[in-house]
Amino acid sequence: MKKSSLALCIALLFSQQGIANQTTAQEFNDTYRAYVAAVENQQDSSELAKKAFELGKEIYGENADNTANLAINYANSLAKSEQDQRFELYRTAYEILEKNHGKLSVQVYDSLIGMAESTPSAKRADTYLDDAIAIAEKQNSAKLVADTKLTAARILAYKINSERYYTAKEYLEEADKYYQENLPDNAVDRISADFLVAAFAESQRKYSTAIERLNHVVSVFDKELDFDHKTELDAHSKLVHLYEKTGKSDEATKHCIAIAKMVPWKESQEQEPLYRVPPKYPMSKAQRMEDGSVVMEFEVTPSGFVDNITVVDSEGGTAFEREAVKAMKKWRYAPKFENGQAIAATSRVQLDFKIN
Repeated sequence: MKKSSLALCIALLFSQQGIANQTTAQEFNDTYRAYVAAVENQQDSSELAKKAFELGKEIYGENADNTANLAINYANSLAKSEQDQRFELYRTAYEILEKNHGKLSVQVYDSLIGMAESTPSAKRADTYLDDAIAIAEKQNSAKLVADTKLTAARILAYKINSERYYTAKEYLEEADKYYQENLPDNAVDRISADFLVAAFAESQRKYSTAIERLNHVVSVFDKELDFDHKTELDAHSKLVHLYEKTGKSDEATKHCIAIAKMVPWKESQEQEPLYRVPPKYPMSKAQRMEDGSVVMEFEVTPSGFVDNITVVDSEGGTAFEREAVKAMKKWRYAPKFENGQAIAATSRVQLDFKIN
């Protein structure tokens, strides 16, 4: 729904040139074109979106649909950390569109989703999402209902201390059931649902379910898709974490090697930890309430393993060093890439031992 609202403004402006002076209209046209180009090229578009929104208010007026759509575009362009400003922009759009079309009109759908995403309150988010689901149901599209429920599940699940966890789980189960019964294995929505099901399962310590879903993602890329992708890398990374967590290092190894063989989503990237084991506190030091730290240099192999560990510096004695090295041997990494190839690389890390 967002794409159609993004394209609406500039088309209507050309048919209404008489409502604003030519200078302002031309400035808006140029700004809006630049904004659309920035979005298409995945560049930062926030300043252009802001300017288009401000010019649009002059041209269309405070209560026009186009002004609301420009507010949504501006909110979408802002970083997730700018939560309060995003929420106010979505609310501005909602109030305009609700007044012009009605509370459960399809026009308010995007602003409801935006408000749900940007409010810190799970309770308020749930209210907005209830309306979005009701709107989807009015469209007589089972796919749109499933998509909205998947979106609702994702939003509610990741609210801090969400009291709507089980509502999110129910939405996810309903969306996932529709996808499995009606969409092919390689559908993007199936893959998105697999990731969220895996996250829910891991939070409930249902590791076998999480592993099964992530392996489905990996198999889809292996069998159905002819390109490597960040989503596939994420699935392999999460599988490394889950297999190590459940003591299945041999299975984790296969996914470390798979990561090393992938074409990265960026031609050059630094090595990145996939699985970390905290060091155990030496009992001899704990009894004396001693703190310590160990700085280690090590090599990350092209397959993502830690090798050639050297203690560079330490405080507190050899007991800390032994435990730090023991923990480091269990870490797993996505390797460093140069020019699209996995290579060995040196890293350094400091592990601190503190008695709280």
